[in-house]
Amino acid sequence: MDAAWIFKTLVQSNIDVHQFLMMMSLKKLIRLASVGLALCGGAAAASNEIDESEFKSEDIIERDLCVLGGGASGVYGAIRAKDLGHSVVVVEKNDYLGGHTETLYLDDGSPIDYGVNGVFNDALSRDFFDRLDVGYESLPPDFKTDYVDFGTGKKADAPAGILGTVTGALLYRAAIEKYSTLHDGFYKLPDPVPEELLEPFGKFVEKHGLQGALQVVFMFAHQTGNILDVPLLYVIQAFGVAPVDALVKGGYIAPKTGMAKLYESASKALDDDVLLQSTAVKVSRTDSNATVVVKNSSDGSKKLIKAKKLLITFPPLLRNLEGFDLNEEETSLFQKWRSKSYYVAVLNNTGLPDVDNIANVDTSNNPGNLPTMPFQWQLRAAEVSGYWTTKLVAEANFTQEEANDHITKDIRRMGTAGTYHTDWSPNIVLSGSHNPAALSVSTDDIRDGFYADLYGLQGKRSTYFTGVTFCSDFSSVVWKYTKGVIDDMFSENK
Repeated sequence: MDAAWIFKTLVQSNIDVHQFLMMMSLKKLIRLASVGLALCGGAAAASNEIDESEFKSEDIIERDLCVLGGGASGVYGAIRAKDLGHSVVVVEKNDYLGGHTETLYLDDGSPIDYGVNGVFNDALSRDFFDRLDVGYESLPPDFKTDYVDFGTGKKADAPAGILGTVTGALLYRAAIEKYSTLHDGFYKLPDPVPEELLEPFGKFVEKHGLQGALQVVFMFAHQTGNILDVPLLYVIQAFGVAPVDALVKGGYIAPKTGMAKLYESASKALDDDVLLQSTAVKVSRTDSNATVVVKNSSDGSKKLIKAKKLLITFPPLLRNLEGFDLNEEETSLFQKWRSKSYYVAVLNNTGLPDVDNIANVDTSNNPGNLPTMPFQWQLRAAEVSGYWTTKLVAEANFTQEEANDHITKDIRRMGTAGTYHTDWSPNIVLSGSHNPAALSVSTDDIRDGFYADLYGLQGKRSTYFTGVTFCSDFSSVVWKYTKGVIDDMFSENK
């Protein structure tokens, strides 16, 4: 809801403002007041004038679309816009495209995916692979899983009452199916928001008898942290109908030579329309265009981008938007985010046995024996013998050093307990950060229409948004949402 528009309409329509305010809920009034908008004007934006005369002609880029961020959503958005006949430029802070898609290539060329392992085997994903001329194959299922309490290092039994993956997923799907507006993985919430969506997931589990499905839900929703305490909405967004259907129907696919190959191919397709090792340091937007100053981190050079549209694909936290001409409406929303830490790693020299997975369970935590933060979700054997991958979830202030230390101590603890012969020295070959992860807001904010307001930003001042803060954190879901944003952006009436 736009506070400025409301008050302007009241004044122009000679409606009694006092009478209107008396009818409004206190929380709604507080939310509107926090936006701090002028009575009859738009949201005040920070002054961010950019002097074009400071740039040489060869350092000025004019495009239909400027994409900030070269991860899954940014790359898909750029390719989609280009295929629709529009000129694009992608600004990416890393020296490669792909975002959280990370692949380690060994000396013999063998790939180890340790960021994103695959995507849905659906028409949209297959079409994108075909568009980029990347061959793919189905991901094989896991067959042998050991259960270990990483806190003690001792081997454990499978959690009591655990259901098979497909059976558990279908039981869970039946319980969440009634929330049809969430099926696509977007935050299309009913108004008012059902209170059940705001209650802890543990209460939903008890109500629907989902204890046997907890392991499969945790498999996909572990990034939310202590999932039994997390609002049901965020568990559904982490593992909803779309990923359940992908799991039980089509499965998952990945490039035959590692997920990174998809984005290497995209980089070739975009060619000179990509600015790597670059970030936006100043952004000025109007209803008709966006002007962006980008700085290269390797040589300090700057370029000026003049675009008709701007697509922001990274999480819109205030710290990520320094130099942007944010207005008070944007600031009031973006300051509400909460997040988790999420780290990934590749290990060797572990001495771990020849199994597919070693699942982390806490035998003292019921139901489900789920570990609590900070925790490794599980150790997964890579397709290359001797290598393992892992993912660790923690609170937002957990550092990479703490994560690496936690990972190696867990493995050594298994040796001390006599579970495995891990008297070797575990080596972290490569690690990475996916922070900020699992972005959320308070249940009061959700109840008061946060996501409707967030989606309401689309298109204002020539700016559009996509990425995992606007939909579920699955590449295939992100691509579907981004496709809709791009198609809407360039529709005839825009």
